[in-house]
Amino acid sequence: MLLVYDGTSESQAALQRCSQLSLALCAPVDVVAVVDAESVNASCGGLLGDVAYTHLEEMARSTLGDAVAQLANIGITANGYVKYGRIADVVARHAQTFNPDLIVLGHRARAGRSRWWRVRPAHVDLAERLCGTTIVTVTVGLPDDA
Repeated sequence: MLLVYDGTSESQAALQRCSQLSLALCAPVDVVAVVDAESVNASCGGLLGDVAYTHLEEMARSTLGDAVAQLANIGITANGYVKYGRIADVVARHAQTFNPDLIVLGHRARAGRSRWWRVRPAHVDLAERLCGTTIVTVTVGLPDDA
């Protein structure tokens, strides 16, 4: 199994679902935390400095450690990886290398105009790239004012 984890409420929900599936299937889990500096740099007008990049990497390592520890605490064998690049590209490369039968990731549903301002969700790109791999997309309900 492969879990994409970034510490958001959506990825925490994906972690819960992944742990349930892992226990039921007696499957180990690879946890991937992605440092997507390119997207962050684009959203801040190309002004991402070395300190900010280092902070992104530290945050990814910290959240990755939390996820691996949570899985280990309930008896699941988990390996953690920090990867660099766009989420869909990183996950596709990892999946092609390690060949997981199942990929679990969180997704934040967009409402209103924000649907048009965002890039395609990673799970859509992954479904097109990784034929034959089961992708479990876990969502969390939208707040009332979204």
